[in-house]
Amino acid sequence: MAEMFNALILFGLLLIAGVIIRELVPAFQKILLPACLIGGFLGLILGQQVLGLIEIPASFVDISSFGMRIIMTCVPIGVAVSAKRIYQHLDFTFTNMTMYGFQMVFGILLGSLFCKFWPGLPEGWGLMGVAAYFGVHGNVPIVSDAIDPNGQLGAQSIGMVMATMGVLMAMIPGMFMANYGARHGWASFTHDLAKQPVYFYRGPLPEEKRESLGKTTVNPSNVTGIAFQLGVLAVCYKFGEQLFRILTMAVPLLGKVSPMLYGLVGGLILWPVFKLVKLDKYIDKDTITQISNLTLEMIILGACATVQLDIVSKFFLPLFLHALIFCSVTGLFAFVWLRKIGHPQWFEKALMIYGMATGSNPQGFALVRSVDPNNESCIYEALGVYNAVFFWNFLLLPFAASLVLYNRIPIYIIGAGLMCTCVVGSILFSREKKAGG
Repeated sequence: MAEMFNALILFGLLLIAGVIIRELVPAFQKILLPACLIGGFLGLILGQQVLGLIEIPASFVDISSFGMRIIMTCVPIGVAVSAKRIYQHLDFTFTNMTMYGFQMVFGILLGSLFCKFWPGLPEGWGLMGVAAYFGVHGNVPIVSDAIDPNGQLGAQSIGMVMATMGVLMAMIPGMFMANYGARHGWASFTHDLAKQPVYFYRGPLPEEKRESLGKTTVNPSNVTGIAFQLGVLAVCYKFGEQLFRILTMAVPLLGKVSPMLYGLVGGLILWPVFKLVKLDKYIDKDTITQISNLTLEMIILGACATVQLDIVSKFFLPLFLHALIFCSVTGLFAFVWLRKIGHPQWFEKALMIYGMATGSNPQGFALVRSVDPNNESCIYEALGVYNAVFFWNFLLLPFAASLVLYNRIPIYIIGAGLMCTCVVGSILFSREKKAGG
């Protein structure tokens, strides 16, 4: 308990330090660099890996994995999915499916090529890309256990570094993209960052701009609002966990599914039930969103503060090149394809996709939040549709990991099939434009 308390105190100190540094450095304000990212880097520098002035607790490493379970549980709560909504957000879904297939196929091919120049890399490590970039740190053990079961090759450390690089490339270039797009009028809710008031960049919000964090749905004499909403999330997660435990008895492969899926599936199932029996009136989406946002800050700060510098120094070049190539292709495709399709809020969707396909959902949310500070965009709805349509991507990774050292043909077939969704989408949306014109 003392370790948890000290970790929470250190998180608060580093976060406030990040806020102060951003307040004092105009360059950080202009690129919309969040305080949690600044605080995380500060923790890395002050920690035992560099200056040794403070000790970053081991629990910081686990924040990403456990925090993502909370965020993924928050996603479906309050989101209604219909056939119309699915069609409205197919552009978002198809872009993600295309990039997932690309990272799966070309990750293995590029990893094999790099093994010829850096023989110390474990065979099949390229598949780690889709785990590290799409799943961030939490999914890395799925692949590392398959290609390096004894831990002698350092596959898990390699995957963690790749995931961290993905987070950094999601946030730093992503913030430049957000800034560039907003200045060019692509953002739907923040049209010109240069003309934004001072409080947009620094300082406190004026009184008229301050909003409540959520609403109380039950009498505070019974339970406080945020505690009750946390309880709702716990019910959804536990329901999903127990459901997978039962299903695993019939389908053992499901036992390898990431725990991040538990809360998502639990929420997707229980939210319609809550609405059917009129229990949805007890749930406040704004409070759920704030819980998700808090968790997001903790994940980003913890990931940056625990970058493994020893592994980075040993395999820096191949890991950096792998991350650079895949993150660049991901960003290029997401922004170019979605802009060409031209659906409403395409820029916010592109930011979300770039963040979640190079880092994870929290990075995507952070990028969108920089141009949508009041959470007015359709991103939560689009993500809910994506998870409802493509939830089975969590099942692909353990399947691919089990095959990567033996037979890669099924992996290539699945990946190529997912990449074809962009072709289907291009045909579908071009017909839509013609019909509308």
